[in-house]
Amino acid sequence: MKSENQTPPSFMEWQELTSLVGSIRTRSLVARPTTVEQCREALAYCRQHDMTICARGAGRGYGDLALNNGQALLDMSAMNRIIAFDEEAAQITVEAGMRLIDIYQAVHHRLLTLPASPTESHSSVAGAICANVNGKDAWHHGSFARQVVRLTLLLADGETLAIDRSHELFKAVVGGIGLLSIILEATLQLKPIPSPFVEINRLPAPDVDALLATMAQVEKSHDAAVVWVDAYARGRKTGRSVIHAAKWIERDDTESQRREILAAGYERLENHRRFGLALHEKFGPVLSLMLYAQRPMMNTFNRLYYIGCRLASLTGYSSNTELFLRFGFEASFTVPPAHLVCGPRGYTVQLTFPRSGAREAIVELLGICRSSPCPPVTTILRAHKPDDCLISFSEEGYSLNFEFHPKTQHEAASRRAVDRLIDATVRRGGKIHLAKDQVLTPEQFYRVYPRYRDLLAIKRRLDPDGLFTSDLARRVGIDPGLNKQRPE
Repeated sequence: MKSENQTPPSFMEWQELTSLVGSIRTRSLVARPTTVEQCREALAYCRQHDMTICARGAGRGYGDLALNNGQALLDMSAMNRIIAFDEEAAQITVEAGMRLIDIYQAVHHRLLTLPASPTESHSSVAGAICANVNGKDAWHHGSFARQVVRLTLLLADGETLAIDRSHELFKAVVGGIGLLSIILEATLQLKPIPSPFVEINRLPAPDVDALLATMAQVEKSHDAAVVWVDAYARGRKTGRSVIHAAKWIERDDTESQRREILAAGYERLENHRRFGLALHEKFGPVLSLMLYAQRPMMNTFNRLYYIGCRLASLTGYSSNTELFLRFGFEASFTVPPAHLVCGPRGYTVQLTFPRSGAREAIVELLGICRSSPCPPVTTILRAHKPDDCLISFSEEGYSLNFEFHPKTQHEAASRRAVDRLIDATVRRGGKIHLAKDQVLTPEQFYRVYPRYRDLLAIKRRLDPDGLFTSDLARRVGIDPGLNKQRPE
């Protein structure tokens, strides 16, 4: 086995890497190619030195899907150009490392947008495809898979392959967590919008029954929604929540005006990021203290937030108009808070469950959270529709996303709570979003994603030596390669 001392190509070097919130730390031989030829060179080096490789986009994963400890990692962030834009067909072709926020910036002033709008705006296109991510409008447009038209892939043998939705590989590559190939380019279908603005309505729901009833109406009347859920509410108030529902609105701005408005909106989001960084640097200890006393602090905050939204609804101040950029992506511009929410010992988990039995599932999952010494700091609900990818998180139903920030003494208890959440979801026929998973076991994975066998059958044909893998693939027992040893 070759060691780290052997000289790799100039664009490859050993580096320390972490997951988005820093809870997972690894060391990998990182390649940052700028051309397809350099991608081939990196793959050739790995084959020659008996190493595996994992593709990584913007590094926005909460778990280990895009990490490959002790092995090679292909950082595609420098391959981030727009290759073609067909305004008439409403299609855009981009390199794998293109960030979603940059696509929105390129097309919103032309009154076009991506149908599926993931919350994490800084994710790369290839990362969104491999994880088949979802967004605030998932019940309308489904997961990211539905807007992918064509892909250009780099296979394990160094050859390129162009596929479309009719190709047998399409349903395996999309959502296939990077096990089959490296995505080089993607053509995405856009949809027309009346303006870059949406009207936001904040609809309070006092309990789980009101939540589901209101969501049923929102799904008919609005274009996107995200639901804040009070995980601390109990008894008759279980499921207390506020639904943030949005619908596109008409405006008569010129294209140049839209450009100026969007540029100002993006600058505002970037200022939020800079403010968040400054806040973290100056007041990090204070914020940490607040999280240390999170049960009383979060219980009080949640109660006040709901009361405020309820009063706004009663007085007619519960709606406003704002850029979709802000509604859809403001959270992803607050990186320090995201780090604080979970912390180095934290957990993020997103669980889907069928629409039938949704009430019982929500009550059970929230009950598990309340029983934990450190209930989740944030809890978000979304509606979904299914797709037919081999490894698909989406189904006809809802999801709950929990973010845990456990105290040191409660780390084990928080882990047990996450395990109970997963077990309850599996028992109810639900699924676990792999892009946010850190703890799924092989047994749980096999039960949740039985079509993994079809994925592995394709992989044995395309990648018989197991060149493409990841820490997640090894953890959940779907690494069919040669079980290569890590460099000494």
